[in-house]
Amino acid sequence: MSNITGDRLKVHIFGQSHSKAIGVTIEGLPAGLCIDMDRLYAFMERRAPGRSALTTARREADKPEFISGLADGRTCGAPLTCVIWNQDARSG
Repeated sequence: MSNITGDRLKVHIFGQSHSKAIGVTIEGLPAGLCIDMDRLYAFMERRAPGRSALTTARREADKPEFISGLADGRTCGAPLTCVIWNQDARSG
């Protein structure tokens, strides 16, 4: 995957589809932004396996786990890091 760096927001994308996890760290978000988890899940559902001929046959839950920067559904000013653990990391 790629690593993208900005001026005000710094976005770091890490991992590969066949590694233990993929994730993102976003630096520069102000404290207090509400993260709408239902909207996030609906957005992620669009790329879920079986949605089109272009999606993977692997079955993944694609449940994001926020490991920093989020408290009670709101950003806290620290870098926001989210990881999605791959359950089926086999290629092919």
